[in-house]
Amino acid sequence: MHEVSICQSIINAVEEEFPEQLENIREVHLKVGLLSCVQPEFLQQVYKMMTADNELQRSVLSFERTEIKAECESCRQNFKVENYVFVCPVCNIPSNNITEGNELIIDKIILEEFTYEEVNQ
Repeated sequence: MHEVSICQSIINAVEEEFPEQLENIREVHLKVGLLSCVQPEFLQQVYKMMTADNELQRSVLSFERTEIKAECESCRQNFKVENYVFVCPVCNIPSNNITEGNELIIDKIILEEFTYEEVNQ
């Protein structure tokens, strides 16, 4: 259930960065690595629940899954990890030097001005 604390951290970061524009935020985009131990779909549900009654209620949380990539310590080749096999395809030596796939970051935030209908609700 660590998604609740992660969601709270995302909300805190957005509130800190855009204190005067919270009602204009429409989308919060995340990059979620396959090794991040986060269930993005569950995170979306928690975000929706946690923002239901505040200034971020019109925003949605979206995500992009990032692949696992590593660098071989032996030949320095960067490679995509397929099926969780951390072996360099060039020299066939195992590698634990992960360069991508652990991340959980706010990639971008999309703001939008209110429409006439939204202002006059």
